[in-house]
Amino acid sequence: MSKYSINIHTWFQQRELNYCPPHFVKTTTPVQEDSIIWIKQNLTGRFCLIPPLDGEYKIGEMSPAFEDPKEAILYTLTWS
Repeated sequence: MSKYSINIHTWFQQRELNYCPPHFVKTTTPVQEDSIIWIKQNLTGRFCLIPPLDGEYKIGEMSPAFEDPKEAILYTLTWS
């Protein structure tokens, strides 16, 4: 399987949200380009990217939040 192959189980779903619902589990491990691809390829639930307090959306400074707590734990253990 290629690093950039399509996950047919999630291809037609809107998984990345533009806002963070209150029930999402926030992580503290910042995202990189590879970790965003990993989230889209290996996880199946909804997620969002939370900017730092200054509000700028920059790779390496944003942290993801997940609807499924198991996915939050898996992301943190894999990328921290």
